[in-house]
Amino acid sequence: MKLVNISKSYGKLSIFDGFSVEFEENKVTAVMGASGIGKSTLVNIVAGLIPYEGVIEAEGDISCVFSEAALLPNLTVRGNLEYAVKHKLKDKRERDEAIYSVLEAVELGDRAGAYPAELSTGMAQRVSMARGFLFPSRYILLDEAFRGLDTALKTKLERYFLKLLDSDPRTVVMITHDVNEALMLADRLIVLEGNPAKIALDEKIALDKRSRKLSDPELVAVSDKFMSVAGLS
Repeated sequence: MKLVNISKSYGKLSIFDGFSVEFEENKVTAVMGASGIGKSTLVNIVAGLIPYEGVIEAEGDISCVFSEAALLPNLTVRGNLEYAVKHKLKDKRERDEAIYSVLEAVELGDRAGAYPAELSTGMAQRVSMARGFLFPSRYILLDEAFRGLDTALKTKLERYFLKLLDSDPRTVVMITHDVNEALMLADRLIVLEGNPAKIALDEKIALDKRSRKLSDPELVAVSDKFMSVAGLS
């Protein structure tokens, strides 16, 4: 996916002006930056939710996972997943198998008949993550998808994310404010700064995501570069 000469303003505030970036196929790119820099605007542009100037070169559908699960309260877990894909997976048997498989992957097979009000925050976000992967998209946008969870829940959801990604690779753009989250999950870390926003740091991370530790020298080096760019060192 390529973004070419993207421009977006809100009144006199220029968020992007001729901004270009390429997201590598089947890799996870984490995008960071100060609050208000334009991270969520970038996601909304890619998702086609807001108007912009420029060109996006992408082939295939996009699915999104936000910080709020946004499940339909009147539908069960299974119903929410079916609602999201019924126009894409028209064969009922194929659809049922796909729903069962993704719920098993996030260990919620026994909660298929539960309603959102009966789920914990962590469970609801697992359903949201499952929905993102169930939709037959080429790209997944994560906009602060792990925000607001305690450390244990976040670690568990990260593990489910990697499990889903292993079985069904996608090109992922991940917006986050947590550098440790980016270091553990991303193949590449981009940091935005300025108005209009520009790329201040662009680092690839080669370590296997399934066996990383924050103490790994490569991650420490990337973290140090992030802290320097962010003015935290």
